[in-house]
Amino acid sequence: MDNTLLYRMPSGIAGAISRPQDLTVEPQTLDSTKVFAAYGLAGKFSAGKFVPIEAADTAAVVVGIFVRPYPTASQPDKVRQIGTGYNFAGDCMKRGYVTVNLGADASAVTLGGAVYMRVATPSATSPLGAFLAAADGTNTVQITNAYFNGPGDANGNIELAFNI
Repeated sequence: MDNTLLYRMPSGIAGAISRPQDLTVEPQTLDSTKVFAAYGLAGKFSAGKFVPIEAADTAAVVVGIFVRPYPTASQPDKVRQIGTGYNFAGDCMKRGYVTVNLGADASAVTLGGAVYMRVATPSATSPLGAFLAAADGTNTVQITNAYFNGPGDANGNIELAFNI
């Protein structure tokens, strides 16, 4: 069973804001043709919309992190989510603390650890815009205005401080 905690509670849920009192979250229009693979990924502005990081992007284009709509904002109107070609609102965390998933064990990540973002060779567990605790050659760029509040848990969940 996945709902039994034998040793330690999870560090959080990817994309969930971990400290609601210390943040800036802005509602942004998402592009329905460029969908985020998951919450907790970096995003950029493109054609007036908040979209996922694309291959070969640099750290300079990151404007925020795609976060879950609760507890800080409300769920977008579901009517706008039905069908294709309709853009809808999503939450962009410009500053604050959020749980992200590294796609690998995060229990060895140290407090204040450097943050890298995937910009090439995505995988199911580490899509473009995902955060990593170690550089992966030219497949990652360093995000200098972020750090990890480690250690995280064995499932890869860890708190990230962004633009603090």
